[in-house]
This record gives sequence, C-alpha cells and structure tokens, in this order.
Amino acid sequence: MLKRDLYLKKLEMYTGRDVCKIMTGVRRCGKTTIFRQFMDELLESGVSEDNIVYLNFESLIYSYFNSAQELREMLLEFINGAAGHCYIFLDEIQGIEGWGRVCSELMNLFDCDIYVSASNSSIFYEGFQRDLGYRYIRIEVYPLIFSEFIQLAQQKEELQELSPEELFSIYLKRGAFPAVYDMDEAAAGAWLKDTCGNIVLKDVVQCNRLRDISHIDKIVSYIMSSLGEVYSPKALRDHIKDQGITISVDTVYSVLEALVGSGLVYRMPRYDIKNDKELETQEKYYVCDIALRNAVMGGDEASVRNAMENILHTELLSRGFKVYVGKQGRYQVDFMAVKSEDRTYLNCCEFLNSNEAIKREFNPLIKIKDNYFKMVLSMDEETKVNKGGIINFPLIKFLMQG
Repeated sequence: MLKRDLYLKKLEMYTGRDVCKIMTGVRRCGKTTIFRQFMDELLESGVSEDNIVYLNFESLIYSYFNSAQELREMLLEFINGAAGHCYIFLDEIQGIEGWGRVCSELMNLFDCDIYVSASNSSIFYEGFQRDLGYRYIRIEVYPLIFSEFIQLAQQKEELQELSPEELFSIYLKRGAFPAVYDMDEAAAGAWLKDTCGNIVLKDVVQCNRLRDISHIDKIVSYIMSSLGEVYSPKALRDHIKDQGITISVDTVYSVLEALVGSGLVYRMPRYDIKNDKELETQEKYYVCDIALRNAVMGGDEASVRNAMENILHTELLSRGFKVYVGKQGRYQVDFMAVKSEDRTYLNCCEFLNSNEAIKREFNPLIKIKDNYFKMVLSMDEETKVNKGGIINFPLIKFLMQG
C-alpha cells in the first residue's frame, strides 16, 4: 500500500494543535486510507488503541446517525472510557447536521485531536466556521500525482523496471485513482465509470438536493469534452439548448458549483496579468482524473496535450498553488500559479518541433514584463529552447519532483 506522505506530514504538522483537521477530496481519492495510515503511525508511536476512535458515516453501522446530538453522545461515551489524550477520526461526516458544534465543544472541554473528512463541500455548511470558532485547517486531497504513482510502481513487480517515460504512458492511460492498479484494465474502466456515477449521484445530486437532473449528464459531458478550453456558463447553456434541453444560465451555474464542490471537476478562473485582477467570466474546467474522463467518454479519448494540461493542473494544486489562466492582452498563458507573493507562469505543449510551436508557446510568456519565473513544459526529453532565460523543460522531470 502506497504511503501518502504528502498528506501524512500535514496531519503530523497540526496534531497537538487546537484546530479541527478537515480533509476533503473527491470520493475514492484515498482519504480513508490516509486516516488509517495515520492511525497506524499513532499506534507505532505508543498511543494506546483505546485512545483512538474511527467512525465512517458511510458504513452501514453508522449510516443512521444524522444529528449533532447523536454524534455528541457517542463521542462522549468514547472519551469517558479513554485515559489521556484522545484521537477522534470522523470519516465522511458531511451527513451530520451541525457537526462543527460538536467538534468545537469537544476541543473546548477535553484533551483531544479531531480529524474529519468529506467527499463534497456540503461539509462547509453555513455557519460552520462560527461553530468551530474559526479553529480549523483544511487539507485538500487529490488522486495520485505522478511522483506518487512512481512510488506505487516500485511496489508492483510488473512496473519496477519501466522507465519514467513508460510509466507516464501508463499513468496517462490508467489514471490517478489508487484502486485501479489492483485491477485489470477492463475492470478498472468499469470501476471508473461507476465511481463517476456515484460521485454525481451522492456528491452532486443528493447532497445539493437537485431535483431536475435531466441536464447533468449533458453538462458533465460538455466539460469532459472541452478540457483546456475557455468558456462561459452561457456558452454551455446554449450548447445544451441546441440538443433540445432548455435550462437557465442560473441552473448551469448551480450545477457547475455542485460539480466543483464534489471534486469531480476543478474550476480555473482567468487572471488579467496587465491589470492585476481576477476576471469573473470565461473560465476553464479540468477533471479530477483523466482516465475517469476517458472511461466516461468511451472511445472519445482526450488529446495528449489536454491530458498533459489536466495532469499539470492537479500537480500544481497538490503543491499548494492557486492556479489561473493568465490573460496578457490578446495572449493567453496556460497556467499562472500563485503562492503567497510569488508567481510562476507555465505553458504546456506536446513537442516544440517547429518554429510555429516555439512562437505559440514562448511569445505569450515573453510579452509578460514582470520578473516572475516563466517556463514551457513539454514532452521533449531535454531543454532545446532558451529565449531570454525562458526555457522549455521536460514535463516528466517536472512532475517527478513532486
């Protein structure tokens, strides 16, 4: 089993601090596994098993719990039976109304660390910050990034001798959900389609109480077929209208919010670099996993460039960047990655094998006159272009840095 050190270290960092650790991420991305790995670490460090409680509210035994009072009574029984510092893990807690009040009370009255997880944004109900007294840290979990997949490959005998380039081809095809690497290709494809269906049903429709769902598949299909494209909710509405389904732009907005809240898709807003402001229209959307997208779309597979962009977008998010489409006049930069006061501008392409490709990828970066780092990531095996200090760099090497 792959150890998700990226997230375990974050949990370790906040353990012992008076904050609720909230772990969110798309269904089946590995949140439960991370919790179990962290509990194993606690046990190895000497924590008594009696001082750890793990509850999964999607398991049948706890599925009938839906109120804060029931949660409070159950956890008080555990705490009163433990000796010393307690570690409380509440998995898929989004169905418990007012869970924040219970966690806040327990942190106020008892010596405990509390960790919660959820597969959709309904965990952040109106007033949850006030209920928690603003004492929380959010840790977003993503499916496997490429550097994690390489670690996983070292545990698979059939993958151990493959080159990074060969592994990247497998990663493009099989995707980033850990579970698919314990299945054959056909089973993995079926599992990915079922997983997408479960996400849409449980984390889009049910948790947002959507009633008219006739258009949701059309919206999901449009997003998955338009990776890397900039468009507005109105353009999406018009596309669906052309198929004989009439919906409002407000409905499209609501479904897009629900899809983003489920973690199935990620929204990437545009940023006006010259005027230094975020724009409110014409966004890009990417999916949580390119293989899931291909399984849902059947034979209509994403282009290599779009798959590369999708993978790079998730990589940047996992590294803690806020990511935008950069707008510089009439030019567009694939990614403007922001962290604190720093920025990085990145364009992404398959190969720089012509003067036209070089101009297309480098000119938008050259037009940006600030001093932040700029680079073109490509499938070329080495740096072959240097324009005023702006170089191309192998995408695979970039992803391997983790």
